[in-house]
Order: sequence, then C-alpha cells, then structure tokens
Amino acid sequence: VAIGIDLGATNIKVALVDERGRVVRKAVRECTPTRGPDRVIADMAEACRCLLTDGGLSIDCVVGAGLGSPGPINLRKGMIIRSANLPGWQNVPIRDRLRSDLGLHVELDNDANAAAYGEYWAGSGYKESGGGGNLVLLTLGTGVGGGVVLGGQLLHGHFDNAAELGHLIVVADGLLCPCGQRGCLEQYASASAVARRTVEALSGGAGGGLAERVRLGSEITSMDVARAAAEGDELCGRIWREACLYLAIACVNIQHAYNPARIVLGGGLSEAGDALLSPVRDAFRRQTWSLMDDAPAIVLASLGYDAGVIGAAGLAWKAANQQ
Repeated sequence: VAIGIDLGATNIKVALVDERGRVVRKAVRECTPTRGPDRVIADMAEACRCLLTDGGLSIDCVVGAGLGSPGPINLRKGMIIRSANLPGWQNVPIRDRLRSDLGLHVELDNDANAAAYGEYWAGSGYKESGGGGNLVLLTLGTGVGGGVVLGGQLLHGHFDNAAELGHLIVVADGLLCPCGQRGCLEQYASASAVARRTVEALSGGAGGGLAERVRLGSEITSMDVARAAAEGDELCGRIWREACLYLAIACVNIQHAYNPARIVLGGGLSEAGDALLSPVRDAFRRQTWSLMDDAPAIVLASLGYDAGVIGAAGLAWKAANQQ
C-alpha cells in the first residue's frame, strides 16, 4: 500500500491505498493549525502509524507516502510558503519533516492537484477514458480549486502555482476576491459564493422562498439554493443560472488553454448532480467556438471526499514505480 494524506484546516484525512487506487483503510483526525506545524506534523505521522497498526500492517508494507496540502507551496523545497487556511504557517519544510517522522519517502503537492490526480488515476478520468486521459478538475467548495493533468503529469508551472483556476477572471471589474483580484470565478461559482450571494440578496429585501430562514438567522447552503431554484424560486433560479454560466465560461477558457479530454466538477456544489451539470453543459455549448469539435466532456467527480487522499497516495505509487 501507499499512504495518502490530505491536510485541511479542520481535519487530517489519511488512507492506505493499493496500487489500483482502492482505499484499503482510512481515518480522519481533527486538525488544529494554531497548535503549530510541529504538532500537526507529529499528529499526521501518528495517524499514519495508527492506521497501519489497526490494519495489522507494518511499515515494510508501505511503498511511500503522499501529502496534499493547502498552498502556496514550493515543490522543489517541499515547503508550505504560507496558507490562508493554516494561519501562522510560513516557510514550513513539511515534506522533509514528515519524511523524517515516518521514515518513508514523501511526495508533496497542492491539495487540489492531489485531488485532480486522484480523479485521473482512479476516478472520473479513468472511468471515462478506460484508463487515464488528460483532464482538468474544478473543486467547487469554499473556494474553487483546480488541477490539470496532461500526459499523465500534473501541471505545476514555473512558480509551482499553475492551475489556480478559481482565480480565472470571469467578470471584468467584478466582485472583490480575497486574493486581491476582481471578478474571480470563485466569487460566483463556489458553493460558498452561491450561498453568500443568495443571503445578500435576501437580506437586501429581495423576495424568495428562503427569505424567512434568512430573517431568522438560519444558515443557507448552496444545496438549499439549488433545491429552491428547482422548485421555481425566481431569485435562487437567477443566482444558480449565473453560477452555471460563469462556470461554463471558465470551462471554455480551460478548453482553449489546456484542450483536455474532460473537465471534472467536484466539491460541494457538484452534489447538485444533474441540476449543475445540465445547465453548465448547455451554457458551454452556447459559448464555445464552432471552428472545430474539440469540446471536452464535462462530468462529475466520482471519488467524492476521498479524491485527495487517493491522489496523494497515487503520487507516492507513481514515485515508487519510477525508482
């Protein structure tokens, strides 16, 4: 097996994954980044050892470990430069520290890249193409993450920050993004953006079936908006259609930039299923060119919340097979 680790701001997910991308055993452990990198890295290593022990396996059964981490990351140095999700972490040599704690070779990559590799290796990319294939993953959650796999290789770019697809600009001089840009995709088509824009509209006096819940202070999720839109709520329908349109515009840009066989949609917003997929595909067909037929298949992710750990383990398997 290989060990896959997905480091998040609230949880550490670990899994033992076989060479065909199947999860043998997995566990989730609470993560508190404010305790500092040393404590969190020790927790990651301990979680891996416990997983092996619980499965009756020794370290000799492990070909290596992979870690998907929030970025930005310096891959050459195996270092987290800084992260909005890990406050106080700066220039942390996480790869080498984890390698020392585990006594294993460790592959490090951005968490969205790891998820993209998981879908390529064992998820929608594999299933759609009969094995591998070029793909781009968009994770539509709190923000919009991205990963690009071309020719079996993750695209990293000169500064290790390629595929920050949530920061494609889809609206000129649009909503301000925490990254400092305006009009970023994740301000319109992330799960949190769909919910936030709906709440803002309802709080401003717009009508809608969710208005009473907002007035009472209840939390509104993107799935609430999707359901209300499906039931004919005019406001929710408008915001949902806008999110799908902007996502389709991003997919057209992705088509021309990377020319993948498929674009995979994952994260919380993808839980809407066909209610997301159909309008995005329709809007994509309206927006894309007619000079030639090179449109990618737009599909839903298939690995769910295991994509990150499976992809991280896949990177470890890849490194082991190349040795």
